[in-house]
Amino acid sequence: MDDVDHGLLHRVAAGDQRAFEELYARHGQPLLAYAEGLLGDRGRAEEALQDTFLATWRGAGSFEGRSTVRTWLFGICRRQALSRMAGRRPAPLPMEAAAEVPAGEPGPEAVALARADARAVAAALAELAPAHREVLDLAFGAGLAHAEIAEVLGIPVGTVKSRLFHARAGLARALPDAAAVGVSGREAGR
Repeated sequence: MDDVDHGLLHRVAAGDQRAFEELYARHGQPLLAYAEGLLGDRGRAEEALQDTFLATWRGAGSFEGRSTVRTWLFGICRRQALSRMAGRRPAPLPMEAAAEVPAGEPGPEAVALARADARAVAAALAELAPAHREVLDLAFGAGLAHAEIAEVLGIPVGTVKSRLFHARAGLARALPDAAAVGVSGREAGR
């Protein structure tokens, strides 16, 4: 994936509008979902996404390749969203909004959460600390690996793992039926 993204970004740096459109098509939805999760407001999330891609268009030539293009885009999106927060705590995103985000093959956590009562899940997510919700969004919503999440958030990988552990533990306490099928279990392959 990153070879394709890197090639697209290189073409964007050269002013190729078609490459820019393809980069948007590949990453726009996950970035919008992430921004909406942080901001709790679709309109402000769309503004953050627009500014993310404006910054991408302007700064494509400055990409140094120290991360994947996807991680770089999530970092830009996070900064754009945080600049709109103005000290406000992000509102929880309703579970119904997750249906709009395209996903690949669901993992065990997604299957367990899909079986749980949507209201209970929404309430459990709302009770999590914002930092824990954000790590869950990046890990399960955007599908980023621990190292990518650490880079986006500017924190050590160990902190990412700790936040994921505490987020899963909080969900498991709030959703005992889901815990029985693996929400609190360890992730394989991360």
